[in-house]
Amino acid sequence: MKKLSFLFVFIAVYSYSMLTQAQDFDIPSGSVMRMVNCKIIDERFDFNDVVERARVLEFDENAPNIIFFRRPIYATPEYHESWDMQIAAYYPSYTEMVDRRVASGDSSYGRLPISCSSPFVARNVIINPTDSQLEDQTAMLTRFCTLNQGASYRSAYNRMRTATENFASAGNTSMTQMWTPGLGGPRNADFDFVLAVVGPNRSELTERLDMMRNGFRPVPAENSPSFSCDRPSMWATSRVYQASN
Repeated sequence: MKKLSFLFVFIAVYSYSMLTQAQDFDIPSGSVMRMVNCKIIDERFDFNDVVERARVLEFDENAPNIIFFRRPIYATPEYHESWDMQIAAYYPSYTEMVDRRVASGDSSYGRLPISCSSPFVARNVIINPTDSQLEDQTAMLTRFCTLNQGASYRSAYNRMRTATENFASAGNTSMTQMWTPGLGGPRNADFDFVLAVVGPNRSELTERLDMMRNGFRPVPAENSPSFSCDRPSMWATSRVYQASN
């Protein structure tokens, strides 16, 4: 009987170990995201005007793969006081970003009524690849996050992946992204990464907020968290350009 009990315990532990290993994923290489914060400098223009003007600019083979303009809805008071919008340009790699920007020469931002900050670059990893297509205008949440003692980017990625799978099972397929610092930006940043959630449309993003408000928890409370985040900021995002390929 003791041997049989031991066998049951061994099988349970072994099965749990295999399940844990199955959920331990390597972090994908992701893409490269170049960002600048901008101020609209012509009182005759608002954010929507700038988006429409940007959409008719000529983009060639040296353009980013995709460009989004983001308007802060609920951000920090400091951001609202200093900036009106953020521009995010996506490239497949650092090499492609540098080569294309060298080849393109002057930035097309000079043809828009905006003044922008120094650029900074992040590695953008999509946690839950999804078939849901983003609408041209949607919404995004961002949170600055810090790894807990002993945690790694990999453990944070795996926790977020579990959460997104549970959200998807509950019917919400908003895209979750992990931004890790790449080039530029604050020299002594007080965070390790940014957690971003983008809804395929605005309604699905706000539905996720209501799911949490109503008590939905995507990761069991007894699981030790590998990171902690501050309050989210909300952005309206507009797709300005996307390469056909």
